Amino acid sequence: MEENITEETMDYKDVFQKACLIQLSSSIWMGSKMLNPEIMQQIGQSDWLKGRKFVVNPELLGPVKTTVHQARNSVNRYALPFPITSLSLIPKESLAPVDLELKGYEERYWEKVNDFVDQYEYAREEAQGVLGNLFDENDYPRDISSKFGFTWRFLTLDLPKKSKILTPEIYQREKEKFQSMMEETRQMATEALASELGTIVQNLIERLNGNGNGKGKVINSSMLNKLREFLDAFETRNVFDDAKLNGVVEQAQSVIQGISGYGLKYNEVIRDRIATAMGDIKETVANIIEDLPRRKIRFAA
Repeated sequence: MEENITEETMDYKDVFQKACLIQLSSSIWMGSKMLNPEIMQQIGQSDWLKGRKFVVNPELLGPVKTTVHQARNSVNRYALPFPITSLSLIPKESLAPVDLELKGYEERYWEKVNDFVDQYEYAREEAQGVLGNLFDENDYPRDISSKFGFTWRFLTLDLPKKSKILTPEIYQREKEKFQSMMEETRQMATEALASELGTIVQNLIERLNGNGNGKGKVINSSMLNKLREFLDAFETRNVFDDAKLNGVVEQAQSVIQGISGYGLKYNEVIRDRIATAMGDIKETVANIIEDLPRRKIRFAA
């Protein structure tokens, strides 16, 4: 560890009042099996060749996988990254909407699972005809529903407490590890927010400037709406109250204040002014990302 971060030099107490962690877990039956090594030997050197077979049409599991993917994207709209795999940081103002949306996705998930279960016997019959000698009854669970799952939980953050179990040396080490993890979380959150803003700004610049032929691309209100949505949600998501990000967001808010999609579409002067201002914001965002420490500390779950 390159530096010693203590409570005195980095205080994260406010973060504990602003956010908690979320863990979204899902399981989906793979619908495939490793091929028998003896079969691979018939093809070539089995130590060099590894193969799998689909035991049902993989498209049948597509709707279930899509629902999980959509649920994770929904969480990511509110979340900030966290150094521990499978965990994300959620601002407290977003807990209720995230929980509500996940309940909707949970219902949709099980609807798709039930649709698959209804087709399971037919899928197995189809596989028997397609796989021929590779078909194996043992590849098919009797209780297929048990191979699926969709759950989430919220976890609170706190500094490690002194206890009779931990020696002073272990406690100090764990406290420093926790502080280091929270510092990396701050860096990751700052980079994520800056990168998201930078992407939105870059897309807006490209639309305003066109393809270099002097004509803008199709301009509509959705271009500004995406930026406004980010700016409106920023105060909630900026749980570490990063001063540089606050500054560039205020800059962006002042640039688009009073600007409409109609004005962008039909007023070239406004369009050029906004494009220039967005170019300045893009540069500022790039500098924020560039100035972030490159030190990364990874913690296994």
